[in-house]
Amino acid sequence: MTSAGSGAAPGPYRPSGPYPPPPWHLTGHLWGGLFATESPPAPPPDLSPLPVRSLTVFVIRYRAGTLSYDELIVGTLARRGLRAGVYVHWIWVDDERSLRGGRRIWGVPKQLAEFRWEGPRVRVTDGQGLVAVLRLSAKGPSLPRIPLPMTGFGTLDGARTVLTARFAARPGAASVRVEEWPARLPALRRDRARAGLSAASFTMLMPAPALHPVPPTT
Repeated sequence: MTSAGSGAAPGPYRPSGPYPPPPWHLTGHLWGGLFATESPPAPPPDLSPLPVRSLTVFVIRYRAGTLSYDELIVGTLARRGLRAGVYVHWIWVDDERSLRGGRRIWGVPKQLAEFRWEGPRVRVTDGQGLVAVLRLSAKGPSLPRIPLPMTGFGTLDGARTVLTARFAARPGAASVRVEEWPARLPALRRDRARAGLSAASFTMLMPAPALHPVPPTT
């Protein structure tokens, strides 16, 4: 998980109130994919974009553990040195404690949204209106349970946060299709992910991030 689309910190909003301290122990189901786009947003200057003109889109249902909530992530692939991961330009959740923890622990720009599920279809809306409507389904059987890499980058009080989560799941191919997509997000070239993933019954341990100074821009 990771930082705001402009490369700045997650904005002036500093939510107040309690949130669980790290590490967070979470279980649930994840769907994700790469969507081709002509204009992927750039990560901050201290991160290098990977040479794929794509958005990474993840829908995650955390069903048990430290918190239970739904999440939608829209980001791009980037690296810091030899470490590659996801830089999250936009992220929505339906739980205030997740929002506060995400911003204050990991420096990710979480926003509140409503998730309405109708079978495999989810509609996500926030205070500005439509965020996305997606249809998610597995394609074929899942593999045996294996550990999977999960790294993300964020911004917290001027420092770069690097999160390395311990993630294990039964991965499988998935169909991830966008039915509605607002103009406020980068335009997609196709409505289907060119590489879709389903991670069933995952477990994830999210520790506190490592903090690294961000070099001044010239």
